[in-house]
Amino acid sequence: MASKDAVVGVGIIGLGGASGAMIPKFAKNPHFKLAAAGDIDKEILGRFKKDHPDAEVYEDAAGLVASKSVDLVYIATPNNFHTEHARMALEAKKHVLIEKPMTIDIEGSQAMIATAKRNGVLLGVNVKHSFEPRVLRLRQMARDGELGRLRMINHWRFQDWLYRPRTPEELTPEPGGGILWRQGPHQFDIIRTIAGGMVRSLRGTADTWDPARRVPGAHAAFLDFEDGTLATAVYSGYDHFDTRELVESGYTPSAAQHAAARRELREAPNPEWEGNAAREERYGGSRRGGPGGSGDAAAAPPSMGWIMGGPMIVSFDKGDVRLTRAGLTVYGDEEISEIPLGVKGEDGRDGRINTYYEAIAHDRPLPADGSWGMATLEVLLSIERSGRERKEIFLEHQTPTVD
Repeated sequence: MASKDAVVGVGIIGLGGASGAMIPKFAKNPHFKLAAAGDIDKEILGRFKKDHPDAEVYEDAAGLVASKSVDLVYIATPNNFHTEHARMALEAKKHVLIEKPMTIDIEGSQAMIATAKRNGVLLGVNVKHSFEPRVLRLRQMARDGELGRLRMINHWRFQDWLYRPRTPEELTPEPGGGILWRQGPHQFDIIRTIAGGMVRSLRGTADTWDPARRVPGAHAAFLDFEDGTLATAVYSGYDHFDTRELVESGYTPSAAQHAAARRELREAPNPEWEGNAAREERYGGSRRGGPGGSGDAAAAPPSMGWIMGGPMIVSFDKGDVRLTRAGLTVYGDEEISEIPLGVKGEDGRDGRINTYYEAIAHDRPLPADGSWGMATLEVLLSIERSGRERKEIFLEHQTPTVD
């Protein structure tokens, strides 16, 4: 595909929350066409067909990857299905964009990368928040040295993830379940993107504090990069403190908002409620963007997006930088300055699919490819190992940021 006017046909496997966020971006981008969708839930597949009547629909992945209308397969199924679904698409010589984390083990990632190479197609990972304009501007600062050398990155996030309605896969105590696997890929991918990718070693842990939820609901890690840059990452989904208080001016949860996800789960009318509620957060469901830990939506401020869910401070020789609603604030040696960023209505999702189109249509290097995704996966696995063994872990599969 070489024409600047070429349109990429997208086939989507899995109509869950992740694909629900990406579908509007594919639909409005002139370089892409929603060609097909596949899901095992006939009702949810029907919702998609109603919204996109020209698209093909399939109840199995094999039919979708065989479609001549599909050039790029976006895989948004549960983590433990990623390897097989990617293999099917890649062997059908389709480009693949796969949700994070790309797999649950290094061997699966290596096999996926090799299959893509053998079939002459592209493999990318949907770490969409790493393509957000504020993150890319911070990477530019680090690369170009405009504030001197990058020294340190600190990121905190506290929210209600563990008590919002979760699927059985998300609450399974094995690789692929829990907050480290569900939210950690975004957090650590952003840190790796800014710092250049090459983590030398780390010490960390992911812990289960509530046995009723069965999986880790919090993690913390210290990362040491090859060039000496340091990073800390803390994440809690236990629905106590909300770090939006630290980034959104004037935001303080009301009594109704505080621990709303815990309360909703505690007051569930029957054991089936959580599974049904999680299903309604899938494509076209009644809970998308609504209840499930949002608290009093009328009183809450408009969301500023995932990356503004908690404070991130990036430190250079000549200043500290924090993310704001409008862009970045730089606290320099002599003054405080603002860097406005972004285009209204666009975010990291646009950056992710636009860079993928450039790679398909114009042979540009693909950021966040399979090797990059494997490197972020290695961080997750190493945090788990570090917690088990209570020691520093040295990494072996890191790769640099594609600038």
